[in-house]
Amino acid sequence: MKCYYATSFPQTSPWLMLPSDEENVVNTRCFYSLREEKVYTIKNVLQECHDAWCVGSSYGWLVIMDNNSIPHLLNPVSRRRIQLPQIWSLHCPINPDSIEQLRRNFIAKAVLSSDPSHNDSFVVAIIYGALPSKLGFCKYGEKGSRWRGLEGVHGEYCDVIFHKEKLYALAGDGSVEVWDFKKSSTPIKTMNLHQPFLELESVNRITKDLSKEKYSSQTYLVESLGEILSVGRVIGNFVNHEGTAICEGDLDEYGCFCPYRTLQFYVLKLNFTANKWEKVESLRDRALFLGGNQSMSVSVHDFPECEENSIYFTDDRWDEITLDVGRDHDYDYGGHDVGVYNIANKVVKPIYEFRKWRVDPPPFWIVPNPW
Repeated sequence: MKCYYATSFPQTSPWLMLPSDEENVVNTRCFYSLREEKVYTIKNVLQECHDAWCVGSSYGWLVIMDNNSIPHLLNPVSRRRIQLPQIWSLHCPINPDSIEQLRRNFIAKAVLSSDPSHNDSFVVAIIYGALPSKLGFCKYGEKGSRWRGLEGVHGEYCDVIFHKEKLYALAGDGSVEVWDFKKSSTPIKTMNLHQPFLELESVNRITKDLSKEKYSSQTYLVESLGEILSVGRVIGNFVNHEGTAICEGDLDEYGCFCPYRTLQFYVLKLNFTANKWEKVESLRDRALFLGGNQSMSVSVHDFPECEENSIYFTDDRWDEITLDVGRDHDYDYGGHDVGVYNIANKVVKPIYEFRKWRVDPPPFWIVPNPW
């Protein structure tokens, strides 16, 4: 891999972090550069955190769970590592037999309030647990730092982002909670917007014909040019070779297993004055990066290697990736759903061609940070 000094490290668009291309190598990761269209390898990137599982990416730092389910922050470029408090205070199961399941499934997503490279006091916020999922946070740098829960009024949170020291949390019904971490040692809920997506006629036209048997969806929050966007991702649960969603019962007709694929996106923006979501027809000169990372919006003028009015996405369906179905089973898949979607022509294109359906650990977007 090329070596850069911190003073000359080029500003670049997000890299795609991939598993090692060598068998049975757990501490090595590959990084795909959109600008150079090359894959670089960093050996021993996980250091002492052998076979760590990534649950988030912000400001060039990975949020990882080690073999003992202890969370860490790791900068794969500078190799700096920060250990976070143990998560037992969130009433998670501590049965040693469930450690592997805990580290892969307990935290659905983790985001940072600021860059740990330049600030020793920052917040890590997480979506954790299941049925329903909950919100939690840790203020690193304060005395007696530990994980605490946020008393959100919703369940099954879809995504969280930080913007101007406020945490925006999106629930499954389209409601948004806003928590202010700046004005008090304890976060204060400053907003609770109730505006389900299905009340919007524009979204109804997109979703009304989507069969639950054929399709599923995921939703993300993104800050772009000061606006808060909600991005809906429509996934075909089983897709044939023509890219058409089919029912699971029709798989035999195609003679092979057809794993899920992302087919479409739609974008809404939050109108704070009117207290509602509004449809967005174009991102203009912006490109969005979605997945297990803290969602990002970048300018194609700054990064011409990115396509304007497009959404770059990675596979973040942890339940599919961690499903133990046997290495030789036809249903052995997950992590493969990676691509770029053009909003204007509604076309999905591959970014990186995988040689197999199962990509474990799953790909992650990360912005290279040399500090």
